[in-house]
Amino acid sequence: MRKKLIGAAVAAAVIAIPVAVKFGSSKPGREAELATVQKLAIHPSILATGNLVFRQEVQLSAEVIGKVAAVQVKEGDRVARGQVLLKLDPTVYLAEVAQQEANRRNAAIAIERAQINVANQERSLERTGQLYKSKYVGVSQYDDAVHQLDLAKVELRASRASLEQASALLSQSREHLAKTEVRAPIDGTVTAVPIKIGETAVASATGIAGSSLMTIADVGSIMAEVNVDEADIARVAVGQQAKVFPAAYPDQPLTGKVESVAMAPKSALPGAQSQGRNYVVKLHLEDPKLALRSGMTCRVEIVVGGSSAKPAVPIQAVMSEEIAGAKDKDQIRNASYVFVIQDGKAKKTSVELGLSDDANQEVTKGLAAGQTIAVGPARLLRELRDGDQVSAKKADAKPADAKVAQR
Repeated sequence: MRKKLIGAAVAAAVIAIPVAVKFGSSKPGREAELATVQKLAIHPSILATGNLVFRQEVQLSAEVIGKVAAVQVKEGDRVARGQVLLKLDPTVYLAEVAQQEANRRNAAIAIERAQINVANQERSLERTGQLYKSKYVGVSQYDDAVHQLDLAKVELRASRASLEQASALLSQSREHLAKTEVRAPIDGTVTAVPIKIGETAVASATGIAGSSLMTIADVGSIMAEVNVDEADIARVAVGQQAKVFPAAYPDQPLTGKVESVAMAPKSALPGAQSQGRNYVVKLHLEDPKLALRSGMTCRVEIVVGGSSAKPAVPIQAVMSEEIAGAKDKDQIRNASYVFVIQDGKAKKTSVELGLSDDANQEVTKGLAAGQTIAVGPARLLRELRDGDQVSAKKADAKPADAKVAQR
């Protein structure tokens, strides 16, 4: 009898202990990262890439062909407008000027000769006219005298036209001679001098050797030129704020503002296959303190919109699921939801969404500021079910981060 009582007690203990552990333990089933719903103003943005460029930059090229005789500046020199920077060998153009000056002198001499001829023909006509009135000569002789005077006047006009032509050619030759001295078109700094003494400068803009002499820029004013995809350009407008991240200073963003938006797409290079159209957007940089240089690549975040402060949650807290439409069962739509934590339990709550950035999601309906939600880990959110017990993974619930970034 005693053995039977001991066996029954052991069996009861085996059954009772698991039941007691299951119903008597107060430890929550899951630990999650929690966050508090806060009211935030979401600022979506567009991400674009481009380059830093000097606001005013001039690439000088030769307007006449000639061998470089002297380069009077070097890279980094400050120059003033009108300063002589480079000289070409002027020998050929000096000879051309001398030739045109001689042609002009000949044209002037031809005018003098024509004027003398006109005066002579006028006197001849006067004498012939008197003889004609006195009946000493016939009408044909008188007509010949009139004809000779007309021819002399025509030759005088032709000589004057030749003088004008010679003067124009002389001016052109002198202009060619003057262009053998390359002068600075703006005040600035020499940023590149690709040509050397002895090389031949070529009057061309096709990028062949000798076509580029030097580059001058106003290094005190730099701006950003970025390419915005055609899908986003409609949301970009003059005056919008932006953050510019130069590749050389990725952790030191510059403040910028949209200055202009191109009306036409950027032209693709000949032979290049373009997958889409891009529009050039220029941004003014507000007082950059960094050592920036033209040609540096940069990443830009253009703020294209915003809203008043509304309830927002970390973007990773929002889950989605496919549900059938109310009217058409074959129509599938995505529904968004979050897990609200109430009294230590998860409550699946449907929400309607608004604007977003890369950190936060605006909730237009379904949540109120101050509520606690589960934000991670992602695997837990996928496995979490309505009614599961949840406790904070950390001692304090962390507020949603108000970082503003790309949508």
